[in-house]
Amino acid sequence: MADYPWYDPPERERLVVRLRPGDDPFDAVVMEWRGEFFVGARPADKDEQPFAADDPMVFATPGLIDVQINGYLGRGFKDLDLGAEGIRDLCWSILLSGSTGFVPTITTDAPETMRAAMAQVDAACRAYPDVAAMVLGIHQEGPWISPQDGPRGAHPRQHVALPDMAEFERMQEASGHRIKILTMAPEVEGAIEFIRQVAERGVAVCLGHHNADAETIRRAVEAGARGVTHLGNGCPSVMPRHPNLLWEQAAQDKLYAGIIADGHHLPPATVKVFYRTKPRDRLILVSDAVSMAGAPPGLYRIRDTVAEMSPEGRFGFYKSTILIGAAVPLGRCLANLTRFVEEDKTPADYAMYAVKNPATFLGLQDLTAPLGTPNTPATFVIWRWERQNSTLRPLRIVLRGRTVYDAEVLPVAVPFGRTMEPLTVEEAEKLLEEK
Repeated sequence: MADYPWYDPPERERLVVRLRPGDDPFDAVVMEWRGEFFVGARPADKDEQPFAADDPMVFATPGLIDVQINGYLGRGFKDLDLGAEGIRDLCWSILLSGSTGFVPTITTDAPETMRAAMAQVDAACRAYPDVAAMVLGIHQEGPWISPQDGPRGAHPRQHVALPDMAEFERMQEASGHRIKILTMAPEVEGAIEFIRQVAERGVAVCLGHHNADAETIRRAVEAGARGVTHLGNGCPSVMPRHPNLLWEQAAQDKLYAGIIADGHHLPPATVKVFYRTKPRDRLILVSDAVSMAGAPPGLYRIRDTVAEMSPEGRFGFYKSTILIGAAVPLGRCLANLTRFVEEDKTPADYAMYAVKNPATFLGLQDLTAPLGTPNTPATFVIWRWERQNSTLRPLRIVLRGRTVYDAEVLPVAVPFGRTMEPLTVEEAEKLLEEK
């Protein structure tokens, strides 16, 4: 079993941090916590300000919250051979990217496979308190989505089904009642009443992988739907200019909208338009990362074909415009949003889209407060913003009072989970020729 630094939290600790990049001394605060919770935060006195990092690009935010993540660093939440210990490794790999809270996403598959994957996450949460501190619920994405090519995306057609309340209850039971988000299509038979029943059970229903018209979207919202899963993705590749489901969902002010700002799933201009369109408290950054996220750039064999991971984190089929999945952490999405919206601000100005808004969406009020608020969890990340390559690099991570990573004195790492050697160009070309 991996020896991760999860220990009793300190009786008392204090730290001087900068709350935004820059050299303004008044951005420095003194944060104090006891055990797992903050005692408070106050502006640093003049003689305390020098204790903040010398590098003006180093600053602190609350830990990021990712409500849609499928896997990371060679492991996926549907890998049934991981067991509780392997799920723990997966969770730590996500944690070390700066996402201190996340909602494992279980996508469309055979019902027994989905249930087993959820049960595995639940078992890890029950076995390891550190995993329980990170996992904020489970996101069930499918199988009650559109069967059509295009909106179905990469979800396997053979497992797409009509809404089934008895099956949902079985999923919820298998998950240890951890399902907090359900993504489904509102236009399929029986969906509207199903949305109403699931919403009444306290689960956030999101519209995704669908091809609904405006009236159906409005009916779904009236029935209790609260969000849109990866707005701009999981939809038909060809649509009318207007009306279409993108504008209808963007125009629904009640709907939270998750967007993948990895720089590949949505063009920067589209991200900028969605940012300007949605109410500020209804936009959520998600990574939607797949298990190959975090892999080194190169060519890889994926079953009987070849995939390419670019240095920029684009993961798609070799010599193709088709993406396989998202492959950058949420911190990179936050850095990208800062660049895409072109407002001459810093990631600190947009952190709410990866912290407060997802926490509010999940109903976790103790995670929506400003950093250092008394009696809230002492969970935060100290980052270095590398503006030139749109990167946020964690330097220190504190989870419920415990320093679980420090680049200088506690350089914790999780090895890549899937043993996979990159292919040479010659090997990739030969494989495609044989195919």
